[in-house]
Amino acid sequence: MKIDAYELSEGCSCKVAPGWGCNLFSWKVDGTELMYCPGDLPAKAAKITGGGNPILFPAVGRTWDRASGQPVQGNYRIHGSDKTYFMPSHGILFLCTFERICEDRAADRITAVYELHVPERVRSENYPFDLGMTHRFTLSPTSVELEAVIANKGSVPAPAAFGYHPYFRVSNPRREGVEVRMPVTKHLRVSTDTLLLTGESDETDGILKLEAGVDYDNVFGDPTGRRMSLMDRKAGHAVHVDFDEKCELFLVYTPAGSDFVCIEPWTRGLGAYEQLRNPGWESGEFVPVLKPGEVRTYRATFSVSRSLPE
Repeated sequence: MKIDAYELSEGCSCKVAPGWGCNLFSWKVDGTELMYCPGDLPAKAAKITGGGNPILFPAVGRTWDRASGQPVQGNYRIHGSDKTYFMPSHGILFLCTFERICEDRAADRITAVYELHVPERVRSENYPFDLGMTHRFTLSPTSVELEAVIANKGSVPAPAAFGYHPYFRVSNPRREGVEVRMPVTKHLRVSTDTLLLTGESDETDGILKLEAGVDYDNVFGDPTGRRMSLMDRKAGHAVHVDFDEKCELFLVYTPAGSDFVCIEPWTRGLGAYEQLRNPGWESGEFVPVLKPGEVRTYRATFSVSRSLPE
């Protein structure tokens, strides 16, 4: 698999796998690796998730068809058509390719831009809408800026959820001194079988002190700010994810005993492809929708700091 490597002085570098969903699977600051990615990835990747920074598009989370009462994962239909499509968990980018179209290097930063190419088979079987995307990475000594520009090149409205799923390393699987801080007021409940929102929520202060031996796959909402942070006191640093105003859902994912914690900013759209069978989905109530000719930009920044709050 093709790997694009970018390196600045003083131990700052990153690596991108264009053939694995344009995944930022390595990011080092002062020689310290901050991204989690197993050694056999991306060369042997069998799905979009597993490590690095999967880009979620044009769906976030799982899609379920519950029309018959028994949930069927992945299947969905679009109002006005009897054809059944299949949406993989977190979208189609793993089935697509990216090509680097621009690279700019300076002493204190490197910028690379990639363009999405969607195979005809994917358009036929998974996602029939004509959306284009470019994705930019800008590496600086203590951060990586990310920017996705999505354009509807077709003649009909198109559903287009989006998110990032960064796997950040933690110093110890028992999570001693590890916590997540989020500017949110709601912990959103999800069903145990489908992991879809139930409509119920609990109040939260946005501080999640992770416990050993616990699986976390939590969804939060009602943002009051623009930064999620992963504190690791044993490592002596905090990793931050700054996100733009279009993000509405915030995920914390880490299985018990794992060496990573994912802190993820998403748009709305969790499970929303089920709604496409109904008239009026084009309103954007359930999932972001781009009108023909519309362009939308999503931005985020990953950064690291050595100062930790009490």
